[in-house]
Amino acid sequence: MKNKNILYLAILVALGLIAYFLTTDKGEKTSSYKIGDKKFFTVDSAKVDRLEIKTKDGNLVLTRTDGKWTIAEPFKYKTVSSLVENAISNLTRMEIESLVSTNPEKQESFGFGPADLAEVTVFEEGKQKGKFILGNPSATNAAYVKKPESNEIYIADNMDRFNFVKPKLDDWRDRIIVNIPKESIKSIEFNSGGENFSAVRDEQGVFRIGADSVGKNFDGLLNILARMEATGFSDTTLSAETAFTDILKVDWGNQTEFRFLKINSTPAKYYMQIPGDNQIYSFEDGYLTNIFKKKSEFIGG
Repeated sequence: MKNKNILYLAILVALGLIAYFLTTDKGEKTSSYKIGDKKFFTVDSAKVDRLEIKTKDGNLVLTRTDGKWTIAEPFKYKTVSSLVENAISNLTRMEIESLVSTNPEKQESFGFGPADLAEVTVFEEGKQKGKFILGNPSATNAAYVKKPESNEIYIADNMDRFNFVKPKLDDWRDRIIVNIPKESIKSIEFNSGGENFSAVRDEQGVFRIGADSVGKNFDGLLNILARMEATGFSDTTLSAETAFTDILKVDWGNQTEFRFLKINSTPAKYYMQIPGDNQIYSFEDGYLTNIFKKKSEFIGG
């Protein structure tokens, strides 16, 4: 009987030790603990006027002035407002769903290493409203998030990482350079490949090069001018003495001059500058073949 009591006591002690180790916090937690509608901070989309997103590629600063969003850093340029509005929409709807880890050694596996994390800071009416760290996507329209200086990693619903982190910072730039309505164009002057000629709209609305009317190739050019988009961007500068290789002058009530410089590269590409616009745009060689053609290629057909 005495031996049985000792055996029972040993079993109870063992069970107690097992329960202790199962219920005691020993580092990482992987849990489906429900957080509900808890937020790191609330956002009023109408008051957000600055968004900072810091990644390995640099510090992107987006600012809103008079209802218009622009890029303030690392370069000054216009952005597509819908891109910023998508990010702000995520901020207003983001909900902390569940705690997944508290182990600092596991942070990189959730996207909180230097190569992946994004630090997002939100400002309302010029004052910082809140900040959080964004990790990898956890599912469709969900991502891992945490507070700065915290080891607690959560899943946030209504959080699309792509709305904050693009493959390149240039992806935040508005690629549309100009929108020139076809009906407003009065004349286009070409200076390219040793040829210099003009297409002028007559009283009947027909474009003519000299006495000859233009053909379908000219319609293709008008379509490009109606929505001219850059292939890419360059932060280089071009001097006032730059000898541009191709020039297009468009009179549409305003006078817009497109100056192209062919770059010796493989494949060939072009830089383009518009007087009064400090941005240098880049284009692939094939794009230019749709803009500059020989006079004979624009006539008839």
